[in-house]
Amino acid sequence: MLFSPLNVEQELIHERMKQQRLMDEVHHVLQDVNRRDDEILERLKTSSQNELNIRLTEEDSPRIFSLTEIKNICIRYRLRFLKSSFYKGEFPYEALMQIKEFEKKFGVQISNFKIIAPDHAFELQNINKDPLLFAQLADDSFYLLHKWGKDLAWYKKYLFLPLQNPVIFFLTLLCCCAVGSLLVPTSWMNVFNFESEVFLRLWLATHFFIMFSGMVLWIGISFSKNFSCNTWNSKYYNW
Repeated sequence: MLFSPLNVEQELIHERMKQQRLMDEVHHVLQDVNRRDDEILERLKTSSQNELNIRLTEEDSPRIFSLTEIKNICIRYRLRFLKSSFYKGEFPYEALMQIKEFEKKFGVQISNFKIIAPDHAFELQNINKDPLLFAQLADDSFYLLHKWGKDLAWYKKYLFLPLQNPVIFFLTLLCCCAVGSLLVPTSWMNVFNFESEVFLRLWLATHFFIMFSGMVLWIGISFSKNFSCNTWNSKYYNW
C-alpha cells in the first residue's frame, strides 16, 4: 500500500536484485564484445583469399592503395607484404576496433587481411617494424585499416637503397669502389706521372670491385639474403 511501513530489508533485497540485473547486462555485453574480438582475431590468424566487392566513396579514397604502390614502398624500405596469418606480433585493440567499424560501415565481413611490416615481424618459413593492416578489395587494391608501432627511421630509405635490385646494388658497389680508389693517398703509390696514377687508381677500383663483389655474394649466399624486389611478398626467410 501507499502508506504502508517501509521494510528496509526488502528494499535492500530489491536494490541488490536491481544491481545484479545491471551487472548481468554488462556481463552479457562484455561477453558479446569478447566473443566478437576473438572471432576477429581468429580471422586475422587464418586469413583467406577472399576479396571484398564494396561500394566506396570519395571519403575512402585516401585509404585505398594499389598493389603497385605497395610493392614499390616494400622494395624501397625492404618490407614484406604478407597475409596477417604470418604476423607473429600482437594485434592492438585499436586495430580490432577499426575492423569492426569497417565491417559495420560496409555491412561485410573481412576474411582476407594483409600486413606491411619488416621481415622480422613475420613468422617466415624455410623455402628448402611497424605494421600496416589492410583488407583486400577487388582489382588488386587494398584498404588501409590500421597502423601501429613507430615510424621508420628516415635513413632507411638510403640504407636499403642498394638492396632494392641487382642493378642498383652493383652500381652502388661500383661507385663505392671508385670513391675508395680515389681516397688512397698519392704518397702511398709509387707513381711518377699523372697517367701512371690514373692507371693505378683504375686498377685499384677494378680489384676493389672484384674483391667486394665476391665478399658480398658469399655473405648473401651464406646468410640466405636476397634483393627486395624478390622478397617483398615472399613468405620464406631465405627467398
